[in-house]
Amino acid sequence: MTEVKCVVFWGVVTFFWTLCRGDRDVSCVFSEVCILPCSFQPADGPAVRWTRLAAGGSVVHSYYDGRDQVQHQNQNFRGRTSLFVDQISSGNASLLLTGVKVQDQGRYVCNCSSSAGTRLAFIRVSVDAPVKTVNLRRAENRIICSSDGIYPEPNLSWSTEPQSKFVLHSSTLVQLTEQQLFNISSSLTVPDNNTDLTYVCTVTTRKNHKTGRLVNPETAGRAQGLGIVAGVILVSMSTMAVPFCVEKCIKEPGGDSRLRGNPDSPPTGKPNRLNWVELKTS
Repeated sequence: MTEVKCVVFWGVVTFFWTLCRGDRDVSCVFSEVCILPCSFQPADGPAVRWTRLAAGGSVVHSYYDGRDQVQHQNQNFRGRTSLFVDQISSGNASLLLTGVKVQDQGRYVCNCSSSAGTRLAFIRVSVDAPVKTVNLRRAENRIICSSDGIYPEPNLSWSTEPQSKFVLHSSTLVQLTEQQLFNISSSLTVPDNNTDLTYVCTVTTRKNHKTGRLVNPETAGRAQGLGIVAGVILVSMSTMAVPFCVEKCIKEPGGDSRLRGNPDSPPTGKPNRLNWVELKTS
């Protein structure tokens, strides 16, 4: 009786030790394709069974008797899984998972059996929906920053360029969608005396971050006005300079006789740039 208890005890210890030591981390991106790797020693009569280690266990995909067996597949994985069937004979039992969902994250076991024996491989899947865009808009004395469809829950922070000594007051709202994704929105109150600042909103997750910038409309308008004034001055100076240059060229010795007021002199060679300038300014 004692020997039986020892065998059971060490069997349980070995089982849980196998579960803990064999995990391989795989990172998947929401709504995209993900491959869960698994391999075994090629042999006759291969059978592959993928299971998600949730409550009660969920059959993800099965293969035996030379073909896929999906009659017992969990409804959540229906139509989203496949094996590399042409490579199973070579020992490749990797699972191709399409249309990745947040609910797909967790621990999986790949059970491969053949005439050579049985092999278990444990995979820990994590799912990320990275930040794609950061939207900024002005509403009266507030700036609204928002970003949608993110997982896991993101962080949102405000800053200014250049850095301001004033404390930024904001309120942030996070909402969870039916797809288990997060939408985040924050409202920043703009101080009346900080008219020369650019406001920066940064949304961060464990995989990436995105930043949006909004220039104060008063600062942008002032910069645009200065640009217009500078353009007008440049055009005016150019208009005044062209006749002066033409007149100077006419007075210089050796210039084209036609520019010096002798219309009877025949042209020599191709018209030069002075002929063109004179024509354009007449």
